Order: sequence, then C-alpha cells, then structure tokens
Amino acid sequence: MRKVALLIGISDYEPGLNPLPASVKDMEAIAKVLQHPEMGGFAQTDIQKLENPDPQKMQEAIETLFSDRRKDDLVVLYFSGHGIKDESGKLHLATRLTRKNPQGRLIKSTTVPASFVHNIMSESHCKRQVVILDCCFSGAFAEGWSAKDDSSVDIRAELGGEGRVVLTSSTATEYSFHQQESNLSIYTRYLIEGIETGAADLDNDGAVSVDELHEYAKKKVQEAAPAMQPEIYAVKEGFKILLSKAPIGDPKLKYRKEIEIYASRGEISIIGRRILDALRQNLGLFPEETAAIEAEVLKPYREYQQKLQQYEQALVDAIGREPTLSDHTRNDLRRYQEILGLRDEDIASIETKISPQNESVIFRDKVIASKSISHKDDVTPVTTSNKAIAASETETIAPSIIKSPSILATSVAVVRNFRVMIGAGILATVVLTFSFLVKPRDASVTTPSQVESSTLSVTPTISPTTEMSAKNFYDRGLEKSTKKDHKGAIEDFNEVLRLDPNFTLAYYKRGDARSALKDYKGGIEDLNQYIRINPKDANSYVSRGWAYYNLYNYKQATIDYNKAIEINPKHALAHNNRGAVYADQGNYEQAISDYTKAIEFKNDPLKWPYYNRGDARRNLGDNKGAIEDYNQAIRIDPTYTNAYNNRGLAYANLKDYKKAIDDYSQAIRIDSNYVYAYYNRGNTRSIIKDKQGAIADYQIAANLYQKQENTKQYQQTLEKLKELQK
Repeated sequence: MRKVALLIGISDYEPGLNPLPASVKDMEAIAKVLQHPEMGGFAQTDIQKLENPDPQKMQEAIETLFSDRRKDDLVVLYFSGHGIKDESGKLHLATRLTRKNPQGRLIKSTTVPASFVHNIMSESHCKRQVVILDCCFSGAFAEGWSAKDDSSVDIRAELGGEGRVVLTSSTATEYSFHQQESNLSIYTRYLIEGIETGAADLDNDGAVSVDELHEYAKKKVQEAAPAMQPEIYAVKEGFKILLSKAPIGDPKLKYRKEIEIYASRGEISIIGRRILDALRQNLGLFPEETAAIEAEVLKPYREYQQKLQQYEQALVDAIGREPTLSDHTRNDLRRYQEILGLRDEDIASIETKISPQNESVIFRDKVIASKSISHKDDVTPVTTSNKAIAASETETIAPSIIKSPSILATSVAVVRNFRVMIGAGILATVVLTFSFLVKPRDASVTTPSQVESSTLSVTPTISPTTEMSAKNFYDRGLEKSTKKDHKGAIEDFNEVLRLDPNFTLAYYKRGDARSALKDYKGGIEDLNQYIRINPKDANSYVSRGWAYYNLYNYKQATIDYNKAIEINPKHALAHNNRGAVYADQGNYEQAISDYTKAIEFKNDPLKWPYYNRGDARRNLGDNKGAIEDYNQAIRIDPTYTNAYNNRGLAYANLKDYKKAIDDYSQAIRIDSNYVYAYYNRGNTRSIIKDKQGAIADYQIAANLYQKQENTKQYQQTLEKLKELQK
C-alpha cells in the first residue's frame, strides 16, 4: 500500500484573474503536515507539488497521480486556486495561463475541466481517493481577502464516484476566503490545524478520518465566517478514509478538547474557567501553554466579531459622510459585506442598531482604537516629562522604580504599557487599523513596543491622468495613515479641505494625524472644528481627550471623556482612557471602576483594560487581584511580555519568588532584549541569595540599558552589580 499526493497551488494568473498569494502557501502547508511522520506519514518522494503549472503539465500530473495505482493505495489531490465556471455552469480549475476571450468567454483549453479529473479518477483502480478543493472564482477579490468558488456547478456530479470523497471550502454558490494575516485560506488553515494538533480526531482513536477532518474544519470556518458552508461529498465508505494520525494521551490535546466544551461565543464560562484551571494543574501544563491553546481555540469566533466591527465601522463612516446613503454607497457596503463573508442577518442586526435616522446612535462603542497609549505602572508616582511616539517606531515606555515593603528595599523596574486608547482614528470605510502610542513618565527610557495590527485596506485606483477629487485625496490620506505616513496624510487632508471646506471628516482625520506626530495642539484645533459641526460624535471627544492627556491637561481630558460617556454610556474606550487619567493622578479606586466598565462594555476582549486594572490593583496592594487581571490579559495575548513582567512583580510582592522568576523568564523567552525582565529577575534572585544568577541578569540589563542610552537605569544597574561583587 502506498500513500501518494498531488498538491497544486496557483497564485499567479494572466490579466483578468486576480493573483492569489495564499494558494502556493496553502500547498506548502498541506505538504508539511502530510509528510510529517507523526501526522500524514506520506513519504516525501510520494508527494508531488505543482506551483503555478500550465494546463498540460497540470493534466499530465493528475493523470499520473491516478494511473497504475493498486486498489489499497491512498491517493490525495489538493487544489488551491481559482475555480471558474463556463457559460454552461461547468467547473474548471484555473491554471496560470487561464484567460477569457475579448467577449468575456472562458478559453477552456487554458483550464483543467473538472470533467477531466472525474474521468481520470473513474479509470483508476484505486478505491481510496480524496480530493480537496480550496478553489476560488474571481468575482469578489479585495486586498487581504479572496473570493472563492462562486460557480453554480454541482461538484458532487463533477467529482463524485465510488470510494471517493471530495472536500470543498464552500458550496457551489458561496464564497470562500483567504485571510491575509494568516497567509493561508481560512479553509486550508483549519484543515491543517485539525491535523497538526490532532484536534480533528473527534472519536479519540488516534486517527483522523476524512469526515472528522471535515467536521472540525467546518465548525472552525463557520465560527470565523458563518456565511461559508464547507461541504463533503462521498460515495460508499469515502467518509471513513483515514488521512492522518493523531496523538493519544497528549495533555495539550486533551486540554484543547476540553476548551471546545466550555467555550461559547469566544468566551469561557465561569464554571468552565474553574474546570480548565483545575485540569491544567492535573495535566501538569504551564499557564503560558494553556493560554496559547485557549487563544487559538477562541480565535475563529473573535475573528468573526472583528469582521462585524469592521462592517459596523464602515457603515458608521458612510453615515458620517452621507446621512442619507446613496445607491452607490449602499452597493459598496454590500460588496464589503461579501468580501467579509457576512450573512444578511449579520448586516440586518448592525443596521438596526445604527439607525441613520437617529444621529445619537451613529457612533457606537464597537469602534476599535486606532491609537493607544498607556498610563503609569508606578507604585510610587514619579513626576517626569511627557513623550509619545508612533507605534510603528520604537515606543518609549517608562520603567519606574518602586520601593516595595514586601521586597525589602529592593528597587524593581516596572513597565508602563498601553492604557489610553484613542477611539478617534477610525481610518476608513474599508480600513481598520490597530496602532498604539505610549506616553511615558521617563523620556529617557525605551523598550520595544508591543504592537498589534489588523488591517484590511482597499486602495482606491486613481489614474495618473485623472484629476483628483476631494474624496480621492481623502482616501489616499487614510491609506497613508494606515502606513504611518502621517505627514503625507496631513498633506492629503489639506488638499481635501482646500477643494471642499465642508468635508468635515478631513478635520477629524487630520487631527488624528497631527496627534500621531505629537502636534497635540494642532490635533486639538482640528478636532475642535470637527466637534463644532458634529457635537454628538462620542469618538471625537475620545480623540481630543487623548491629545489633552498627552499635554498633561488632565482636567480637559476628563471633561472630554465625560462627554463621550454622556453620549454613549457604554463607550469602552472612553471608560478605559478616563481610568488612565484617574490612575495618573493616583485615584486607583476610580481607575479600577472605569477599567471594569471598559471590560464589561467591550464585546471583543481587549487585553489593555485587564492589564491596566491589574496595575491599579497592584498599586493598591491587591496583588492577588492584580494577578487575576494579568492572567486574563495573558489569555488574550500569550505573548504579552509586559503582563508577564508585571505579574512577576505581583508574585514578588507576595514573596512567591519562584513564580516571579518564572514570569520574568517567560517574558525573556518571548523577547530576549526585554531589559526590565532581566533587571527584575536580577532583583528577585538577589533576594533569594542566588548571587551568580543575579549578577548575570544585571550584566545583561546593564548592557541593554547602555545600548538604549538609558544612563539613569544603566548607572543604577551598575551600582547593584558593585554591591553583589564586593
């Protein structure tokens, strides 16, 4: 018995068909799991990969795959690329040469018809044939997402047969998508995840059958994109063909499957949380291991929520520009819905909530921050200068030196992290960008930023010979903002206002761009202009409050956040940012109240309010409560170095030095240049009399501080080294 596979990925196409960069990556990823000895177990020599083949080469490879096979062989054909229907509705697999004639009719000789594949399969002696089609049609393609198989062909009729099974990424009339952030199509991504983790072994027998793999991938795909309907078609026992092995008794796999039981709508139930925590201890897993597993399991639903938010903000932006939407804009929104893969019922729910007839509900709390900064982590507030830089650059995050009675008189560096999130810079109808700014307490200290971004952008096409309108400049300004070209964005917004002084959104976006360049006064001037015309836009007050915050004008920042909350009492970002103002002034109780509301009102979990509340609790001496919040932040982002560092400080305050060292070490594993963790671990090792370990940590910290030109921290670390080396 042999196991053979032909994997085809086509990313490059003739003009008229959009390129699909993910397709070749899909092919490589499938090959990796199939040839893994503990997964697919295919011999490397029995896997053929075809990258961007022409029709003849592709047909020959398919024929060779199925010819001269014995009955007990397993044959797998995988295809990722464009799927196109002809004028009669028949399915064709596109090749790199596929094109249409001037009349728009498909030139069939440039494709591989599904009927050809069917005939070759029927002539094969092999009775175990698996076909996986992650194929697309070029009808709906946007940057970051690719519309897939939009034909009306009956795939069962085209590729069915005895002892065969066909997996498809969607039905014959639906879209299927690939995601830019993961570099793989959604469908292939979850096929691989099911095999790679063993999670697709639904009956726990140590093997993944085709039907189990389908059920797993379908569930995950529909959590991320409910509009997609992956399908499986099989004849006789095709469902039960075994495709890969799965580990038995693996504690990580067991934990993953338990999460599936207790997770609902992207969250874990309260009792489920207790069960999983107890299970983690019983299985002997580290918190960071289980946090990473949880994040992966919950990711599909959270991606879906993000799409809803993207569409909602697109609608909000459209209404902000056109209180009565034009037919053109409505068509654009419909197109955007298709690209995101949202159902009509999803859109109906959003449109009901955001009523164009009610201006007070135009802007909602689902808006995601385009920029954020942190408030202090200091237990003992230190007055220093203000500084903020763009998230695309190295952000200055001030460490402070605390004097903690529970750690004797040892000084411990803590990290300021993102606390204030600006809700103003919502970038465009089809542009959603997360970027974060930091306002430190010590302008001389820098550390690598922790930046997350998720950008979906459709760039307007403007001919060099076309005279640009105000809208053209506006769209280009938004694009530049997403690329952190704030100076270029300001130039474009200037042109918008020159051509159309009534284009008020340009004031809003120019204000954000100015603030991003630390021209907070200029940002406030622009936002003032916008607010005069749009006094009911809660997000604009959040943006202006953020600018005032950076100018240390806490009074005016609070007034703006209060106004935003008055307009929208459930505005999560306004509560979070007002909490930062309270915390900066030492009012930790009020800060905790606002952070708690930010957590409550944000449907899609964000790590910053948990982290911020943890800092506030630690500053009040509630180290156990702080640890709970840091745990939540780490569950959302298992690579959150600042949360590990500050959780280590909380453990150190509780004199649980082993856990403190574990947290500092984890932060270092994630970022080997994370200076604060070295410094803090050195402090803790010094306390437990691990002299050599402390010296080693201080030496690394000193070197890093010196490279950062942080003279103050460098000298302080040298003093600690001298004390230990006496």
